[in-house]
Amino acid sequence: MVSMKLKALLAELPVEEFRGDAEVEITSVEYDSRRVSPGSLFIALRGSKADGHDYIQEAVARGAIAVLAEEPRGVEGAAGLILVKNTRQLLPAIGRIFYHDPAARLQLLGVVGTNGKTTSTFFLRSILEAASRPTGLVGTIHHLCGGKAEASGNTTPGPLDLQRLFAGMLKEGVDYVVMEVSSHALALGRVDGLTFAGGIFTNITPDHLDFHRSFDEYLQVKTGFFTNLPPEAPAVINIDDPHGRYILDRTSGRKFTYGLSPAAAIRAEEMEMTIKGSAFTANTPWGKRRISLKLPGLFNVYNALGALGLALALGVDLETAAQGLEGLAGVPGRFQLIPGAEDFSVVVDYAHTPDGLENILRTARALTKNRLLVVFGCGGDRDRGKRPEMGKIAARLADLTIITSDNPRSEDPAAIAGEIAEGYRAEILALGRDPDESCRVILDREEAIREAVFAARPGDMLVIAGKGHENYQVFRDRTVPFDDREVAAAALRERAERLKERADGRVYSR
Repeated sequence: MVSMKLKALLAELPVEEFRGDAEVEITSVEYDSRRVSPGSLFIALRGSKADGHDYIQEAVARGAIAVLAEEPRGVEGAAGLILVKNTRQLLPAIGRIFYHDPAARLQLLGVVGTNGKTTSTFFLRSILEAASRPTGLVGTIHHLCGGKAEASGNTTPGPLDLQRLFAGMLKEGVDYVVMEVSSHALALGRVDGLTFAGGIFTNITPDHLDFHRSFDEYLQVKTGFFTNLPPEAPAVINIDDPHGRYILDRTSGRKFTYGLSPAAAIRAEEMEMTIKGSAFTANTPWGKRRISLKLPGLFNVYNALGALGLALALGVDLETAAQGLEGLAGVPGRFQLIPGAEDFSVVVDYAHTPDGLENILRTARALTKNRLLVVFGCGGDRDRGKRPEMGKIAARLADLTIITSDNPRSEDPAAIAGEIAEGYRAEILALGRDPDESCRVILDREEAIREAVFAARPGDMLVIAGKGHENYQVFRDRTVPFDDREVAAAALRERAERLKERADGRVYSR
């Protein structure tokens, strides 16, 4: 257990006022009152939806021994009150001090981009582990330390949670940490004070424009990660992305490019794609090697190239790096093939942006012998502009589209589906097709998936997009358990049983 006297923390913070006993022992640092236990220091943060100062009394009742706040209210019973100008700005420093700066003893590697971050981190971790470099992982699906996985709340956790994770990783003998670094994390200062030993830029397309004021701001935030890399830290940049050159030109120090174009230093040649994987020849400054991935799709070739480039730049030999790429069996919820379909295919994927959906549908189209079916929705309380765009993409690339709910949050699911359907209808009419024959709206996501499974014919491929690895669905007033993979598997079992009934001469009905 980590602990320290309150006075050790006070000595390194810009304190406006202190009241109480500086000799008390702090046994944890928390900003969520529900996680407070006896001996905790509770930090009151002001957020967009809640103010931590409103929970100070609850934290003290749970045993908070001291409170760090911007104003004194509800602190009766606490042994100490620390008043500062801005509690949120001090989180990185508090995490570093309390956990004894574990990040300084780790090699942090960041993956930045709109799409592909998760798979890129899995590829990179697989390579480093193959090279006998113990590696932790911080990301969207979960955090990995040794053989232990911890549920992930955010793509990139807050500063305190990050330092806690780093401290645990050090204890387990980890040397490297591969991290997804989100634009929110960069903009909100979650990685402030961290020094990265290298980074990968995957791509950038419009996303999170409900948070960032414009695409240019979104681009600047992501570019900032690379302009702040130390000169000796390799930056590996997708030169095929339209904004890759922009980031490359603003990055100093060691720079490497990857992609399919002849200009890329690390590039893929002689590619082959199947439903079960992809193969290519990696042409690099360190030599050539044929690589066979267990993950299908051109986008996964890009993800593998980025991870390969950073690993090679960090001194991993090409043969070991290739073995690491080939050893990754898959990534949960990323073009994940669901077993149980005998004469057609069902894939679950996290694609939830226009670019992500287009990539996954183009990959599926290239691998489909017959029709392409897609089930998807869009999240509520998020960028509304992408909804009609995703509808248009489905109209162009799929033969049958079922629009459903994703995580509607506080919005009306029907209204979200209507915005997607507007884009779909406009595009499908421009293509000269009948929208009533090629699109359905089924708001109940379970029923939508079931309907699509029963609609599939031999040679078809069904893509269920948007939630991937997620095992919940968020509504205005509740969060319920929901996993696309489990729902699809159950529908496939039901379909198989119905077909068996028909074969046995029993009554079949929907």
